[in-house]
Amino acid sequence: MSHSLSSFLLSLALLASHGTFAQSYVECKPLDKAELKLAPKATLLYLRCRARQTSYEAQRINGASQKFKDDLLFACQDQVIAVEHQLRVSHGFTTESLAKERCDY
Repeated sequence: MSHSLSSFLLSLALLASHGTFAQSYVECKPLDKAELKLAPKATLLYLRCRARQTSYEAQRINGASQKFKDDLLFACQDQVIAVEHQLRVSHGFTTESLAKERCDY
């Protein structure tokens, strides 16, 4: 998962450096209410890892404004916060139990 995501982000970063920068670099679109309610713990881990990888890769984008990079990072982190909140409220997880989940890299 992390290797393919990294390859995808790198290829898009290379495209950006060649002047064909696309706004759809990594769109961290918010989950809708139904997806949010059904999101398992595995979704939280996936989103955390994706947000972390995006934070590394976004800084390497040439030709993008700092505002765009920040917006990208905040969109990804907003997803993580929403899923974590849902898991705590609806499923009774504690912040500590959710914090134990870590990315492999």
